[in-house]
This record gives sequence, structure tokens and C-alpha cells, in this order.
Amino acid sequence: MDSWNHRNVTPLQSSVKGLVGNDLLGILVVFFLVVAAGSISFLGSIFNAINAIVFFKQGFKDTVNVTLFGLAISDMGTLVTLLWMSICYNPWFVEADLPVHYQDLTYLTAGWLNLCFARISSWITAFVTFERCLCIALPLKVKTIITPRNTVIVVLGIYVTMTVSVVPVYYSISLGPKYFPQFNATKIGLVYISNGAFIENVSISINAFSQLVSFFAIITCTIILVQNLLLKSKWRQSTSSAVQQESFSKRDTKVVKMIVFISGIFIACYLPSAANFIATVISDEYSIVGRYQNMFLLTWAIFSALVAINSTVNIFVYYSMSSKFREVLNNMLNQYKKS
Repeated sequence: MDSWNHRNVTPLQSSVKGLVGNDLLGILVVFFLVVAAGSISFLGSIFNAINAIVFFKQGFKDTVNVTLFGLAISDMGTLVTLLWMSICYNPWFVEADLPVHYQDLTYLTAGWLNLCFARISSWITAFVTFERCLCIALPLKVKTIITPRNTVIVVLGIYVTMTVSVVPVYYSISLGPKYFPQFNATKIGLVYISNGAFIENVSISINAFSQLVSFFAIITCTIILVQNLLLKSKWRQSTSSAVQQESFSKRDTKVVKMIVFISGIFIACYLPSAANFIATVISDEYSIVGRYQNMFLLTWAIFSALVAINSTVNIFVYYSMSSKFREVLNNMLNQYKKS
């Protein structure tokens, strides 16, 4: 969605073939966006609701719990909006004679909201990896720098900043009566104010830049964490202070490993999207209106499924790598069975 302006072309009816034919494109978009992304998003929304409840029950005295609670909420928002998007692109919905144009409806009620929540998740992931780097670099001072209160402020700041970045779009675009020549009918569609397209493009550029910055920040911090995990035993042996040896405890190591897994999954799922964005900058033909339009639309559908996977699988990482998370969740399940 990052660089796809939904209002221009209907992917299931695109006339520009490029490297992928229209019929094949339609089938693959339905498979990846409607079936795969939709199914994963449904399950992931439930999983992230569980994550949020577990972290809430654990309390917010630990900064990691605060951050991962915020991540669970943003991931749930990403998945709910993606689920709505998959419903709107379902062929039954598309082919229904509705008074609203499905593509315009999706663009405003799902596309931009999905982008907002995805950016929030990106920056929260970047923050939690950076926090773990500080724990390694400044083990004796980090608790005075990264406090639960400061963490809440940072997480809320990320939510506010990313929300503000998309507010101009909803100021410049709304849903209203619009004539569609291809249907020879007036339906509810996107209506722009006089300079709405310009405001929209500015917001797209800001969010695209935000995506790349947070992505490379996560890569950098993850590399640092992995290197320090590999050198951890040597580092502890060379430390003379007993206090410093205990400052990076077994629990800290487990938390770092869990964060590395989370950030690693994020990098794997978002790397194709970042590469796709760079490709659109390099080649004008690889875009929504270019020669390779169908390939662009296909990759967008595939990347939507990857985004859904990234926002869904964290519960398995938490359960397998966090004894506290596992204990609280097992207690919740036991209470549910007894009731």
C-alpha cells in the first residue's frame, strides 16, 4: 500500500499486463490478499488481543512489557485493517452492485489506517531493539535512562506522531458522490479538496521515508544485538567487576534473544517491501501506472500477506522464549477450561 494509490487502477481489472497477465494477476491477488492475508489477519487479531491481555496482567513495571503491549495493540490494528481490506477485495464484494466503489472505500477506510498502524509497529520494534542495545552498552545506567514512565512516553509519542502523519490525508480526502465512467453511474467514492492530491503525496513521501528509516534502524540494532550475543561469554570473562557481571543476567540474555527473534522476523517480512520501494524509485515503469503495473500490484498483494505474518507470529516467540508470558497464558487457559 505504501506507494500504491488505490484510486487509479483496479487490480482485478487492470489493462496493463507487463510481466503478468490480467487473469493470472486476478487469481494471485485473490489468493495472497483475500485468502492468505485475510485468514492470517483473522487469527493474528485474536493472537494479539491475547498478547495485550497477557502483558497487561504482567504489569508495566518492566519496560519490555510496556513496549510489547504497545506493539500488540499496533499489530492488532494492522491486522484488523488488513482483514477489512481483504474483505473489500473479495470477488463477491467487488462484483456486488453496491452504491460505493470498493477500491475507494478500501483506500480510505483500510489502506491508510493499515499504513499508520504498520508504521507504529515499525517504530516500536526499532525502539525495543535500541533499548536492548542500550542495556548492553550502558548496563549500569540504562535503568535510569529507560524507565517505565519514559517508555510509556516514547510509545505514546510514536502513536501520536504516526497518527499525525496521516491526519492530513483525511483532511484532504473524503467519501462522497462521484461519477465513474466505467460504470456510467454515480457512486460513493474519493472526493478531494482543491489541493488534496498534493497533500496526499506529501503524506505518502513522509511515510515512505519513515518506513525506510525505521527499517534500517532495526537492521542496525539487530546486528549489534547479534554480535553482542555471540561475544557475550568473552565479554563476561574479561569483566573484573562482579556487579558488571551480574548487570547482564541470564534473564537479560533471554530478553535480548527474544527481541532478536522479533526483529529478525520483522526484517524478513519487510525486506521485500523495502526493496520494492527502492525499485519504484529506480524505475518509473515499475509503478501503478507504468509498464510493469501488474507485477507491481502482484508484489503488493504478496507483501500484504508478509505483513500479516509479521504481525501474527509474535505470540509463538513470546510463548517459547518468555517463561512469565507462558505462565500467565497457561493460567488464563486453565481458568477458561474450568469455567
